[in-house]
Amino acid sequence: MKCRMCGFEFDENDLENRGCSSCGKHSNCNQIHCPNCGFANSPELNQEFEFIVKLKDKIKNRKKATN
Repeated sequence: MKCRMCGFEFDENDLENRGCSSCGKHSNCNQIHCPNCGFANSPELNQEFEFIVKLKDKIKNRKKATN
């Protein structure tokens, strides 16, 4: 995963307790905290961005094919 705040790349599976030691909530949230800066990254948001990028590429390729 790449942190959206600081750009640090890390493996979220290697984090103990999803990196929640830097979070004051300590509840069952779905955030993954960056070990570098502590920013709470949402894995669902990453999936949405990937979908949007793929969709934009499809649209761009379609426009190229019709021109």
